[in-house]
Amino acid sequence: MNATPRLLGKILKAVGPKEPHPYFIYPKTAAAYPINPAFLSQRLGRTAGAYVPFMGVVFLWPFAAQYITTQTGGP
Repeated sequence: MNATPRLLGKILKAVGPKEPHPYFIYPKTAAAYPINPAFLSQRLGRTAGAYVPFMGVVFLWPFAAQYITTQTGGP
């Protein structure tokens, strides 16, 4: 009954990565790409223009529903 975990471990070890991922190894031959603040600020503005109204609807609809309910004489 214990053969399955041992077999599964051997299979995972054989299929898994052989060496750790090389973190923070930067290329020596290519320069870093320059940052474009104008593009990033425009992108932030477009994104905020979509997210802020959407999140307002998501988080504020209960208050709107309560207002409508009390104005129409509901419970």
